[in-house]
Amino acid sequence: MDAQMRASVVGLLCWFLAIASLHFSSCNGNSNASGIAKERKALLRFKDNLTDPSSLLSSWASNDDCCSWDGVVCDNFSDHVLELHLQGSCTDDNCKILSGKIKPSLLNLRHLSYLNLCYNDFGGIKIRNFVRSLRSLRYLDLCEAGFSGPIPQTLGNLSSLHYLCIPHCSNSLVSVEKLQWISGPLVLQHLDLSCVNLSQAYDWLQVTSMLSSLEELHLLNCQLRPSSSFLGLNFSSLLVLDLSFNYFNPLMPNWLFGLTGLDSLVLRYCDFSGPISSGLQYMTSLRDLNLSWNHFDSTIPTWLYNFKGLKSLKLGGNDSQSLISDTIPACLEFSSRIDYLDLSNNQIDGEIPYIPKHNNFSYFGSVTYLTSNRFSGPLPTISPHLHELDLSNNSFSGDMSHFLCGSSNETNQLRILNLRENNLSGKIPDCWVNWHSIEYINLGNNNLEGSIPSSIKFLGYLKSLEVRSNSLSGEFPLSLRSCTNLLTVDLGVNKFVGSILACIGRSLIDLKFLGLRSIKFTGIQDDVILVTKGSEYQYNTILALVTNLDLSSYNFSREIPEELTSLLGLRSINLSRSHLTGMIPKKIVVSVARDDTNDVVLEYKKAL
Repeated sequence: MDAQMRASVVGLLCWFLAIASLHFSSCNGNSNASGIAKERKALLRFKDNLTDPSSLLSSWASNDDCCSWDGVVCDNFSDHVLELHLQGSCTDDNCKILSGKIKPSLLNLRHLSYLNLCYNDFGGIKIRNFVRSLRSLRYLDLCEAGFSGPIPQTLGNLSSLHYLCIPHCSNSLVSVEKLQWISGPLVLQHLDLSCVNLSQAYDWLQVTSMLSSLEELHLLNCQLRPSSSFLGLNFSSLLVLDLSFNYFNPLMPNWLFGLTGLDSLVLRYCDFSGPISSGLQYMTSLRDLNLSWNHFDSTIPTWLYNFKGLKSLKLGGNDSQSLISDTIPACLEFSSRIDYLDLSNNQIDGEIPYIPKHNNFSYFGSVTYLTSNRFSGPLPTISPHLHELDLSNNSFSGDMSHFLCGSSNETNQLRILNLRENNLSGKIPDCWVNWHSIEYINLGNNNLEGSIPSSIKFLGYLKSLEVRSNSLSGEFPLSLRSCTNLLTVDLGVNKFVGSILACIGRSLIDLKFLGLRSIKFTGIQDDVILVTKGSEYQYNTILALVTNLDLSSYNFSREIPEELTSLLGLRSINLSRSHLTGMIPKKIVVSVARDDTNDVVLEYKKAL
């Protein structure tokens, strides 16, 4: 037995030595594997034809292992290049994108299965025909990458393709005359041709239904021709369908109602009208139904209450006048099972006694949008499990005590609260201690009075506080200095008096917008910034990071203060109706614009 074991160990060792002798190498320039070296050279030639102002490909050096380059994924065993993740990205401040030309050197990447070039800007070049020869591709994403012209039908040669995404909604210059080529990749699971002009593809429905493996189909804003034919369609694997921004007949096409296995149906802006079609009642597998911004004018159909798995219902922007008023209890119980409910921008009236939500985990949390309707009466009581609530632009009235204070000591999970443009009155209750998760509060354009309550100091996550256009009074709320994450504070058009203390500025170091329109503050103390109704002004560091400042109707009664130029982060300032005279300081370069209230806004930067 020992001899047998020793023989087995020796045999195994020899096998490992044989494998090691094959020396599958990396893209390293010193490699003897000419095929892999060719892949490295192909990547470098590809890079040479690109413009890379953000140095996204700075790690692509000729003497390095290409498997370590940014965006390159290699096989762990053979080191062949398998994936290129070269998508661009944008933030508020800048964009990191690639541009230039795409050369066929990528053809030397014979094992390439994943290519992502989305969110770049290739300046309107055409999608190159050579892509058809990348036969190993399983994933191709050219979304919003600045291509134009017709999609080459030769993409149908990519028989292994599982994922194809070519939406170009920013320029809408990509088109398809015939769609038969799409039936080539029979294993295609995800197809997104949003904003591609398919107005000449009359057979789009029949062709896409031939993809028996298709699970997601996104044809948003494709100028689709209506098709009533539903014979021979085979969408047996389809789970997600988005046909938004295509203008069909006023009634939903009958072929839709046969897709009873759908998980998500999105039909925004399709110009449907009349009642919500009863043909949808058989789609009981739906988890996401979005019929927003059409012209439906009926109540929520009772059969929809039987959709036990529905988690997201969006009916905003329709013409509904009595969408839930006859069946409020049933609808509210139904809504408690839904994570995302949007009934905004309708004409729904009536009172809402409560908004229940179950404590279910969801990616979005529990969201309820009822903005821009005709709801009235007192504010509803809400579940502590709600995450976002928008009741703005309605006619809710009375005070907020029962809404904020209630009787429960349970911590609320609400992050966003928008009660703007209602008829709320009374004081803001001093009951914020159990609302510590909240990040956004908008109570503007109501009839609230009194001061900002001291318990607001418990809102450590608060990023935005807007109370503009009320009758609030008192001195600048010192409790705000504990809300150190604030980015936006708008106290304008109220009756505040007194001074803005320097400690506020030192605490709110991330503040980007401060709205003080028509406020009677007498100054900002501690040698930091002094704004008085007289002629004395002094500025230093309190608002150095503020980027937008609203001092409209402030009654300066003299020229723009020179000291404003010390606010290094300031990008725009609203000084309309401030009785200013004289010259604009030479240190700033000014462009004049008007905002949505027709106020003059000075947008400026420091002069060199």
